Amino acid sequence: MADTATRTPAASHLRHRALIALIPAARAYIRYGPSQRLKRKLWSRFIDPYLAWMPHRFVARTKFGARMAGHTQEILQQFIYYFGTWEPEISAWIARRLRPGDVFVDVGANAGYYSLFASHLVGPTGSVVAVEASPRIFRGLRSNLSLNDASNIRAVNVAASDRVGTLTLYSGPDTHTGLTTVVSGIGFTEDGEVPAAPLTEVLTADEIGRARLIKIDVEGGEVAVVPGLERILDEGRGDLEVILEVHTLALEKQGVSPEDLLRPFTQRGFNVYSLENDYRPVAYLADRFEGRAVRKRDAIDWEMNIVLSRVDAESI
Repeated sequence: MADTATRTPAASHLRHRALIALIPAARAYIRYGPSQRLKRKLWSRFIDPYLAWMPHRFVARTKFGARMAGHTQEILQQFIYYFGTWEPEISAWIARRLRPGDVFVDVGANAGYYSLFASHLVGPTGSVVAVEASPRIFRGLRSNLSLNDASNIRAVNVAASDRVGTLTLYSGPDTHTGLTTVVSGIGFTEDGEVPAAPLTEVLTADEIGRARLIKIDVEGGEVAVVPGLERILDEGRGDLEVILEVHTLALEKQGVSPEDLLRPFTQRGFNVYSLENDYRPVAYLADRFEGRAVRKRDAIDWEMNIVLSRVDAESI
């Protein structure tokens, strides 16, 4: 009995190492294998229950060819490793909006997936501004930009807000660092003070005038970000569009309704669209993604990606 007990940890360790060794092969089939049906079975029966959250550091290519470093125990990085993409419906929509020479502003850039994607789309004549508040996440962002020699991306370590100053940062869990926020009362750990500034102070006059698309994903911090970009809405391109992740619970904590948040846009002739993304891993295995934003006529509830555009249509 004692001998069995002493062997058990060693056997468990060997099993753990054997599973980790299978991760690259499993990932290779998910990315490049020929059968969607077999991919779904492989994911649901083996990778998801046994491999997906195993610790594995990597440098892997996205579907659009960028190299990104990460760790499979962080959800965004895990999906990029296995599927080569993040939020594929949103990515597909962005791909249809951006053109060479455009400027893309990525507020809440995280590890840099969207910044690198936009860098690929706008080309050497365009540019990207990657804005990230967390110093820790910013270091990973800079590392990923360096991996790709992304000379058309300017990274700024600042919290976008409605005024120049400092804000308290609250770090999301290691499994989902994208939840990091400047909104208190969410239950996250306080992680010090960070510099803050309106986007009109962060962007150059040229970037303001040429911005085609601004993406804002700041986990409730959009309450302060939106007032800080009103001058851009007035002085920017007529075809400027904004994609904004709205968190209604975080808004409620700050005494703001979705209608209040979007009023600066609607008063300036922007129409409201919703852009749905299916976050189930098996949904990422689809051959193609529509990437359509649909006119939003009813109330905004829970968490939703909202597109603001002066285009007046049922979908864009």
